[in-house]
Amino acid sequence: MLAPDVFDQREDDGIVVLLEAEPDAALHTAVREAADVCPAAAITVDEGS
Repeated sequence: MLAPDVFDQREDDGIVVLLEAEPDAALHTAVREAADVCPAAAITVDEGS
């Protein structure tokens, strides 16, 4: 897990769980990286306003 303060993963089925919809700016790089490497493409990042 690249951003454990933002995402978790259920143990029973591996589904990604969003913990923080609007993470602090300090976590943005880790969130983008998590989205880039997610094998199921289950994470997307919306950097809109």
